[in-house]
Amino acid sequence: MNTEQKNNKKKSSFSQNRKTIKIGSFSITMTAVVIVICVLVNLFVNELPSTFTKLDYSSRQLYTVGDETETVLAGLDSDIRMYLVAERGTEDSTILTLLERYESMSDHIHVSTVDPATNPAFIGKYTEESVSPNSVIVESDLRYYVVDYYDIYTVEYTEEEYYYYMYYGVQPTGTSYFNGELAFTTAVDYVSRDDLPVLYSLTGHGETALSTAYQGYVTAENIAMAEFSLLTVDAIPADCSAILINNPTSDINSDELAMLQEYLSQGGNIILVTAYNTYSEMLMPNMTVLVNEMGLESVDGIIVEGNRSNYTGYPYTLLPSFGSKTTGPLSLISESTQYVLMEMAHGIIDNGAGSGTVIPMLATSSSAYVKDILSGNATTWEKEEGDVTGMSYVGAAVYGTADGTRGDEYKFVWYSSPAITDENADYYVSGGNSDVFIGSVNWMAENKINLSILAKQLQVEALVLDAGQISLWSAVGIFVLPLSILVIGFVVWIKRRKR
Repeated sequence: MNTEQKNNKKKSSFSQNRKTIKIGSFSITMTAVVIVICVLVNLFVNELPSTFTKLDYSSRQLYTVGDETETVLAGLDSDIRMYLVAERGTEDSTILTLLERYESMSDHIHVSTVDPATNPAFIGKYTEESVSPNSVIVESDLRYYVVDYYDIYTVEYTEEEYYYYMYYGVQPTGTSYFNGELAFTTAVDYVSRDDLPVLYSLTGHGETALSTAYQGYVTAENIAMAEFSLLTVDAIPADCSAILINNPTSDINSDELAMLQEYLSQGGNIILVTAYNTYSEMLMPNMTVLVNEMGLESVDGIIVEGNRSNYTGYPYTLLPSFGSKTTGPLSLISESTQYVLMEMAHGIIDNGAGSGTVIPMLATSSSAYVKDILSGNATTWEKEEGDVTGMSYVGAAVYGTADGTRGDEYKFVWYSSPAITDENADYYVSGGNSDVFIGSVNWMAENKINLSILAKQLQVEALVLDAGQISLWSAVGIFVLPLSILVIGFVVWIKRRKR
């Protein structure tokens, strides 16, 4: 190889090296640019709210919140701190993800995790009671609320399971629910309110106390409960948002009547629940004066419904029609509520004598009639001559102008059957009675929403097929699908043979 050839070879080798270096430099530069872009994108995504970065793929939509929660969070004007109390590494991911969803929906929500092992004095600042791991403490500058872990995850048992446990010792399995949204939204609403409304239950006249379940429904709306007697006070408490008079068996006296009249004129609120066998104009003349001033009047006796669509079982077990849901208490009930059960109710009518506006809530059909049972003249449930016939209310609301001492308006609601606060009746119509009752309480407490947020079932429901469906899908799987595959294969084979 001569000198010229050697020089050409060196030049060729150098040129190739330069190309290799250029390609390598370009690759390194592009790799660095891609890495920088990925880092910037990752930083940007990390700053996005969890509503965009953490989609709810759970089968039960555990992290998706409803309109009630959105309304509460949108109305916040002060900071709320939510602490997940759990040791490091044991945080419940479902609870934490839902809390982060709340944080992403409001600039006023701030979520953090507190390890009680490293900060043992933290819980003691809020409660002296023990707090379960993965409980949540919600705090504002006004007050705090402790949400226990076992209020977030709940288990419900059927009556059948209770029966087998009591008599045969069979351990019930129950149905597990995730109650996080209701628990957290209730807590946020509680700590953010300037003043909490109070529902006072009147005593001293044989009234029926609200059941534990109904009390829970009231307090879940962040409404406190208390009892009082008009005989032992000089005036109705200043913090009284509403008075519940639940199925009294004796009349109020004239002094109590005067106190209730003054309370309404100042802008107070009253819920009255009566029964056909304890309330009548004759048995309770003073209470009659009060309801007559509201523009309402009782039709004494038991309502018997003539329209099959408006009763269940017996014609005195009423399924009344709803009034307008655009105003009054019914505007605050759940859209899913379809029925209210009012058993053994007496009638309520508008006497036209009141100064306020009457809002029909629950009404019978025009085919209904009232049997005067107490007089002893009724001999059959069939319609007889003398029975008062036509539509009447079994639930009515009234509102009117007040003097402004307590409020600009007074509000009065009257239900003519104790079933409205009865757990068994409520269960029969899937919570319809309690929903309407709580709607009345919220209307008087001026709650803008009804926190009737349903718990989310954790177990995946089994697919249940009846005998006909089993036969149908068995035939599809055994005959239809295999035959279809054979036919398609045969058609394809024939087409290929013709080519």
